Amino acid sequence: MNFNLISHQHKAAMRSPIYGKSIGIKLLMGFIFFIISLELLGFAFFVGTALAKQGGDPLNELLSYFIYFFAAMLILRSLMQKLPTMAAMPYLLLPIKKSRLVNFILTKPLYNILNIIPIIIIVPILIPLSAYLTSGQVLLILASIIICDLFVNYLAIYIKRVQIKYEIVFYIFLLSIVLFGFVDHFNLIDIKSYSASIFQSMIEQPVLLLVPAAMFLGAYFLNYRLLFGNFSLEEFSKGTASAKGSLSKLTYFERFGKIGEFMMLEMKMIVRNKRSRTLLMISPLFALYGLMIYPKPDMLEEIAMIFVIGVFMTGSFMMNYGLYLFSWESAHFDLILTSNSSYLNYLRSKYHLMVLSSLIMYFLVLPYTYFGFTILLVNTVALIFNIGANTFFLLYFACNNNKYMDVSRGAAFNYQGVSSQHFFLMIPLMLLPLILYAPFGIMGYSTLGLAFIGTIGLLGIIFHEKLLIAVTKRFIYKKYKMAEGFRIKS
Repeated sequence: MNFNLISHQHKAAMRSPIYGKSIGIKLLMGFIFFIISLELLGFAFFVGTALAKQGGDPLNELLSYFIYFFAAMLILRSLMQKLPTMAAMPYLLLPIKKSRLVNFILTKPLYNILNIIPIIIIVPILIPLSAYLTSGQVLLILASIIICDLFVNYLAIYIKRVQIKYEIVFYIFLLSIVLFGFVDHFNLIDIKSYSASIFQSMIEQPVLLLVPAAMFLGAYFLNYRLLFGNFSLEEFSKGTASAKGSLSKLTYFERFGKIGEFMMLEMKMIVRNKRSRTLLMISPLFALYGLMIYPKPDMLEEIAMIFVIGVFMTGSFMMNYGLYLFSWESAHFDLILTSNSSYLNYLRSKYHLMVLSSLIMYFLVLPYTYFGFTILLVNTVALIFNIGANTFFLLYFACNNNKYMDVSRGAAFNYQGVSSQHFFLMIPLMLLPLILYAPFGIMGYSTLGLAFIGTIGLLGIIFHEKLLIAVTKRFIYKKYKMAEGFRIKS
């Protein structure tokens, strides 16, 4: 029976119209994963060599970082791992036990490509440490890594499934990550010593491996119970009505006329569809990127570096959303073209929505002023440049995208609507301000460089109406080609 189910899934994938059209994207992503794997192998071997050379107790030092590793894997899986699914409705009409179908779905994560990352990292680290370890210790380390990663795997799946219906779960998860980083940064709890103690105990007393094994089985059971109880309920994937209808009570934007109506419709689309909602929920995570850079005093002297980070953080949602600016509405793009509204108002609404998202992200990163006034200055200039320049850059080049996108599908490993231009478009978005700043930075006039970039952004804000008119002409020129492409559903 399981073999037949696997065969059906394979045939469905091979016969899908998406398979042939997305093979280029799959090859590109496969190549990128191959390069990343080689880099991870090299980095892991370097870490193992460094641990072996420093003497002392390299095993204890290695084990002290295991909790950080699994926390990183939990975040990675939560962001990138696709939920295991199958077209279950046809099987419900056949004499197949629902429990068998649920178990089949829950075994699919065991074949996820992310599962090899722990092995790719830990094996090269252990090779230089082989002189300090017995074969039994090596096997126990590998066993603990595999079992704990299985627990993390199914925990991430459970969190993602529950947050579909209760989005508050995502924010609790996000808050937990922030608290973990806060506790670690200010050394409120010695996480490294706890990590070393826990995993050292597993190696010295293998019977303790039953604890993470029980945690894995518990996570599997939670997923099983959740799927079994909601296997054929459509409302589970749609979320609660109150959560999706909350925006209907927001009437503030109605005072802006047609522009406000367009913005309201766009925000409803973002909240009500899985792919756009996922992007909305993960955008605040990009604000945490500063924690990797700002606490290092020497990095604050690199104005160019913190400026690029400022552009990225204040414009994270704007950039990710703007890359597919018209594809989000590809399902009803023809209706937009035939509606009794001006295209200029339509583009104004998108411009103001991107401006609003950048302002929200700016206020989220304001607490980084704690690390210095320079950060506040740089982030302010980055915000002005994003609003006055990058928004129009995205509006202009979004007119070239004519690939259909189903916004109801998940975002993880979903390359529908993605083309090579999206990867290359991110380069000028991030590098253009750096190129503009470079001559001033080389000559040692950092403040003058920031003033120059800020002036460009201010000019874009002052003349935003003229720029929107120019983009509207581009949109009118490209609208028929865009509409033709959006009609091709894959």
